[in-house]
Amino acid sequence: MENSKSAVAGLSKILGPEKVKSDRVGLLSYSRDIYPLGYLELREGKISHLPWAICFPENIEEVRAIILWAQENQVPLVPYGAGSGVLAGAVPFEGGVVVDLKRMNQIRSINPTNLTCEAEAGILGEVLERELNQKGFTLGHFPASMYCSTLGGWLSTRSAGQLSAKYGKIEDLVIALEGVLADGSIFHTSATPRSATGPDLDQVLVGSEGTLAIITSALITIHHLPRVRFYRGFQFPELKPALEAMRLLMQKDLSPALLRLYDELDTKFNAVKLGVPASGCLLIAGFEGLDREVMELKSRLGWEIISRLGGKDLGEEPGKRWLEHRYSVSYQQSRILTQPNTLLDTIEVSISWARALELYNLVMEKIKNLGLIMAHFSHAWREGVCIYFSLLLTGDNSEQLKNQYQKVWELVMESVLSLGGSISHHHGIGYHRGRWLKKELGEGHRILEQIKKNLDSNFILNPGKLGFFPFKDGG
Repeated sequence: MENSKSAVAGLSKILGPEKVKSDRVGLLSYSRDIYPLGYLELREGKISHLPWAICFPENIEEVRAIILWAQENQVPLVPYGAGSGVLAGAVPFEGGVVVDLKRMNQIRSINPTNLTCEAEAGILGEVLERELNQKGFTLGHFPASMYCSTLGGWLSTRSAGQLSAKYGKIEDLVIALEGVLADGSIFHTSATPRSATGPDLDQVLVGSEGTLAIITSALITIHHLPRVRFYRGFQFPELKPALEAMRLLMQKDLSPALLRLYDELDTKFNAVKLGVPASGCLLIAGFEGLDREVMELKSRLGWEIISRLGGKDLGEEPGKRWLEHRYSVSYQQSRILTQPNTLLDTIEVSISWARALELYNLVMEKIKNLGLIMAHFSHAWREGVCIYFSLLLTGDNSEQLKNQYQKVWELVMESVLSLGGSISHHHGIGYHRGRWLKKELGEGHRILEQIKKNLDSNFILNPGKLGFFPFKDGG
């Protein structure tokens, strides 16, 4: 209580009392994100990590003032977007102050000549995309959390959109960043298309999850809205030839916008919604762009590759339905998380094409007796693919569910590391993946720790995330 009163008093002097909140409902609301273990506690009426206060800056100078005050008073700060993360990346484990950036939500400029847009970190993804669409542009970034995530959240976790095969992940769209370092220094990185001026500082900060700086705005690349779309569904008898089709489409320079392959169980789960047979493995593929002739040629060549490898053409309807329902699954998951005796989670990893099927089979074999599990392959690249595992656990009580959950994660992460994959493709690290991050990066994590110590020696920025634990060894 004393910490809360002190935080409110200090921040109110800086921001004004109307931009500081410490009521019980507010503190509860900002005590968690969508971390599944947090839902277990919530269902039992437990809240373990209340912040002391929440503040709502409206410009970069206010963010700077908050950071300087926090450094002077040794107060942890947790940058907060829309709270849709699933790895406890926005949980205030050490209390402190949550810095909600959603009032910094303006589009500062759109440059049609350079095809760039400068937007503030707190803008919601759907709002940003809608504003761009009205002017004939698109960011091309469509995460499933589109309606409940922010540009700053995307940048902090290296987010991926559903059409990343064409448009890239968020780190591919960033040109320059603005923000505040832990010592209160305001920075603006260079807004040039390419440079050879040492390491790319933007890429050091993108994915840092608020541990190195608070990002307040970004200059990002945009695209003209596509005029032509061709999306189709294909049925394969098994995963192997379908994965080969995905690989060839990515390596033949055809630039598909979407490649999304569902395993047999995930196909059954989506069959009615997408109007496809509930057997085999479903591949949704799509092309989009400005020139009809070019898109017709690319899509025809793509469909020929898929058909040659055994894909049965199901027509345009599954593609149209996929576009219609593309965000619905994520919001259905939130309802399942509130149900007793169950726990739902997703684990997205990346792996080379050569080992993709091996990793899928290894994970399925290791955790098949621990719960209901299915997967889809998405976010395809020339070198490999993301595997997105979805699992539903059931148990008699929360302790049993927690034990199952931790066992599943341990088995999946160790399987990924054993085959040279990455433990995260686009959800980030947060708190939950910290210890496996150290295993994946090896000496690289020590380099990150040195950067963290030099930029934020008091560890006030988002403590406990990315494996940075200043308050207790290993969290």
